[in-house]
Amino acid sequence: MMSDLYCRKLRLNHVEGDVLYPMRVKDRETEEVAFRVSKGGNTKHDSIPITDEDDMIRKVTTQGYKVRARTEAPPGRGGRTGLYSLTHRAIRSWQLLETKEKQI
Repeated sequence: MMSDLYCRKLRLNHVEGDVLYPMRVKDRETEEVAFRVSKGGNTKHDSIPITDEDDMIRKVTTQGYKVRARTEAPPGRGGRTGLYSLTHRAIRSWQLLETKEKQI
């Protein structure tokens, strides 16, 4: 089961068949947990933290940002992780999913 660190609304399909999900990461300096998006490189300096999931999705799907994404399985167990944009050559396709969360 995936943790709350993952965005379940946006699914990236890797050319090798893996399904990746945007993930939140913890900043070691500030302790803030956020999605990290970037227009540039793959460093903390190049990226900006986004705490709102819908804002992250908007930046990635309409503004060309890259996002840190990962498979459910960690890289040590055959999964993969990286910084991906929807136009990245490794991303074959993507879906925006409706989540059907139950209200109690």
